[in-house]
Amino acid sequence: MIHVLVMAALGAIPSCWDVFDAALRHNASAAHPPYVTYRERMSVSMDREQIYTSDATVDYRDDGVARVSDERFAYQPFVTRREEPGPPELGPYGSRRLMWMPETPDLPTIARVRALAKVTCTLADEETYKAHDTYHLVFNGESESEPRLQELWVDAHSHDIWKLIVTGPVIFDDGTRADGLAQFQVELGYTGPYLLVNHVVWSYRLHQYSQYADYFGEYTYGDYAFPSTLPSSYFLGFSAPLK
Repeated sequence: MIHVLVMAALGAIPSCWDVFDAALRHNASAAHPPYVTYRERMSVSMDREQIYTSDATVDYRDDGVARVSDERFAYQPFVTRREEPGPPELGPYGSRRLMWMPETPDLPTIARVRALAKVTCTLADEETYKAHDTYHLVFNGESESEPRLQELWVDAHSHDIWKLIVTGPVIFDDGTRADGLAQFQVELGYTGPYLLVNHVVWSYRLHQYSQYADYFGEYTYGDYAFPSTLPSSYFLGFSAPLK
């Protein structure tokens, strides 16, 4: 924080929202593979006692559809838009990236519009994260009962997003959805030319009557490959395979 105050005094500190916008534009215009295959190892514990471990292989399509073969379900593949705990890339996904792409150079920018609601963006610090110079952004103001972005670590030079913290729902194997939201910490790194998720942890405190149970989940992504195509039968029931 002292470093941020010094930068502000020198007039060198960027706007928090400008850093955020630059990161999304950079992510939208970066290289994105049409298909990604990977392995996902997972572990969930309650009160530090392991409940289960599992292994899955995932075939992912760029528009956010995935074909998952999970050990917990006898490796019988199913197709979903709700991967556990999430897709291997950060959004926006598919054609929605276009709204974040840089403007056409020969067209003037008349205005920029951002619907902020009551969300605030604060540049909390400039930090070194895994040997990268990053801006640490903190977001406040949204309802804590709704999934939201809480924190973001953005590379100060390349605008790559190296880490983020979000909240989201937890659904247990029996289909029960937990009350309240868990906190997910997502870490990313490069595999070849692609910036991909490599590690996710989440934590959740379950309150039942006068008792509490602390859940912790960990997911490790690896064995990434980028086929140019996959059989259309992999994604039956979901619209428009990629061209």
